[in-house]
Amino acid sequence: MLKVKIKKKLDDILINKEWEVDAGEVISLFGPSGSGKSVTINTIAGLINPDSGHIEIDNRVVYDKEKNICLPPKDRGVGYVPQNFGLFPHMNVMENIMYGIKGKDRELKIQKTMDYLKLVGLENKKEKFPEELSGGQKQRIALLRALATNPKVLLLDEPFSALDINVKEKLRKEIKKFLTYWTIPVVLVTHDPRDVEVLASKIVYY
Repeated sequence: MLKVKIKKKLDDILINKEWEVDAGEVISLFGPSGSGKSVTINTIAGLINPDSGHIEIDNRVVYDKEKNICLPPKDRGVGYVPQNFGLFPHMNVMENIMYGIKGKDRELKIQKTMDYLKLVGLENKKEKFPEELSGGQKQRIALLRALATNPKVLLLDEPFSALDINVKEKLRKEIKKFLTYWTIPVVLVTHDPRDVEVLASKIVYY
């Protein structure tokens, strides 16, 4: 479970939200651009500190203003897919995904990565670099890399904004099916009602 209770003042935006999402659920932070949705998930990831509040991931407090708790991003167990995919341009597909797999020897990492690629039908792209991939392929690889870390929560920041309408629709359905393999809370930032319709089980309006 992910529990969020935060207040954050940023320029002319005041974020004052409290919500929670269970493992296996997708909660959508839904609203127009500039309303504070991305700021919210950045507080969960530990990239921005709220002004006050409490954030709990998988029954562990990662932020609490009153108790002076603020874990660094690497210790929060968060998988994060940013709007620009966040792939390393100097690494190929295999290397990008393997980067997220910790504590295993190289042969096990390779096998695990190939298993992931087979889930999305991209095993034939293993040696390609990000610049050689389509937008939809980049999104799938970015998602795999985030999930390869075995996170306790997955954050998706406008995951379809850079894609054309036909690719968006196909990828929404693929991701919905794909996320059944990982029963963790998922936070989806979007301003597109179709994203909410296809993927979300809960909505927080911004």
